[in-house]
Amino acid sequence: MEKRNLKKNRLKNVNVLFALFSLFFIFPAKGWAYELRVGFGQDKPPFVIGRTKAGLEIDIFREALAYKGHSMEVHHMPNKRLQIALLDKQALDAVATVRQVSGDGLFYVDDFIYFDNYAISKVEDNLEINEVSDLIGLSVVTWQNAYRDLGPEFESIFQPAPPEEYKSLYVEHVSQKSQNLMFWGARAEVIVIDKTIFGWYRQQLSEEIDTTPEVTFHDLFSGKTYYQAAFKNEELARDFEEGLNYLKVTGRYAQLYNEYMQ
Repeated sequence: MEKRNLKKNRLKNVNVLFALFSLFFIFPAKGWAYELRVGFGQDKPPFVIGRTKAGLEIDIFREALAYKGHSMEVHHMPNKRLQIALLDKQALDAVATVRQVSGDGLFYVDDFIYFDNYAISKVEDNLEINEVSDLIGLSVVTWQNAYRDLGPEFESIFQPAPPEEYKSLYVEHVSQKSQNLMFWGARAEVIVIDKTIFGWYRQQLSEEIDTTPEVTFHDLFSGKTYYQAAFKNEELARDFEEGLNYLKVTGRYAQLYNEYMQ
């Protein structure tokens, strides 16, 4: 009986080792796979399409995580809430499209997503806008936290507590649909926005209001504006960065952009 039990135990140990050995080859260098709770903004199609858990940002994030076997659960919230929610120990594991804050204890991955931002005005208004300072005195509408994203000169003029004479003229709106409605409804002379998002809403809103007036794109912001992704966990940040680099090297990153920008 004792010999029989010993044989069974040995067989059991061999089976366990075989299972572990098999897992090692099934998941080489991937470590443990997790489902992450990831925060995204809202209402900036085609990057994030409303609160539908769809869009370019979401697809890129999901595929970059999948490279190391991870998956994600999408959570939508206003831009101003993203990093705050990530710092909450119970809320999220990562957030997309943010700016690094020094000393906050988070782990950032550079160049996650980029936007082509312009100041846009109607040709009929005949506005002379060649540099950021030319926006002074004009009514401007843009996205939440834009003052942090568009360079030091823009921030110095339109910071959260702008000079009194600008307060009534500068609006940061949580909804990019509302931004576009303000612009086409003549409640803002200038909209500062990504060119693709502007074109998306121009087409969508054409069924409700007149979006046919010719516009001028004022290139004030020196090319593409890049944003980061932030993580609580350093290892998961590294996994995501590897996946993101893989998407870029293989051309998949550019392919996703092209699919959404058509």
